[in-house]
Amino acid sequence: MSLSSQPGSSLHHQVMDSLGRLIASPEYGPGATLPNEEELCERLGVSRTAVREAIKALSAKGMLEARPRTGTRVRPQAQWSLFDADVLGWLCSQGVDQQLGRHLMVMRGILEPAAASLAARMHTDAQLLSLQQAFAAMEAAASIDEWVVADLAFHQSILQATGNPLLISLGGIVASALESLLTVNAQQAGQFNDGLLMHGKVLAAIERRSADDAQLWMRALLADTIARWGAPA
Repeated sequence: MSLSSQPGSSLHHQVMDSLGRLIASPEYGPGATLPNEEELCERLGVSRTAVREAIKALSAKGMLEARPRTGTRVRPQAQWSLFDADVLGWLCSQGVDQQLGRHLMVMRGILEPAAASLAARMHTDAQLLSLQQAFAAMEAAASIDEWVVADLAFHQSILQATGNPLLISLGGIVASALESLLTVNAQQAGQFNDGLLMHGKVLAAIERRSADDAQLWMRALLADTIARWGAPA
């Protein structure tokens, strides 16, 4: 079925999404040239205008570079807008590879201990309740899928509890990447809920408003996760 006949989001977004997934797939790497407009139109079942708009949008996200006579080429991944939710989603739809996983771990190691410390000092009663509910869902999880949903909610609740709108927004942006990463972490663990004890330590520190302990236990939690990936601490 062509994209033009699919319900839901706008045709522009559907074409962009299809091309974004294609570019992020193993079929294309840095320097690869996309099929010409005519081939893309036939492949997706859309007009040249729709394809051109999608290419323009993906170029703005740093993924493509269009040059006269040489065609439209895929740019190096380091030049992609990796804090763009669409770009992260397309990358993670292919699975989190070791390199991307390590980069995400480094980012988490910088961000999350500080966020846990701030959450311990700044949380409201409602924010603490959300964090407690996420932890309770982790305790009750009977499968990897249930665990990942609860684990994601736990980490996002900590960002919410900082009260910092920039950190909260960042959590929303990286949600798809973090969900993929948490899934891999759970699969690599001896038991999918092996991290429950350390999550509980983080929660307890936030509950008693101990910023230092919250930061310490979050670092320990992430160090355990990094060890599973074989990434440098």
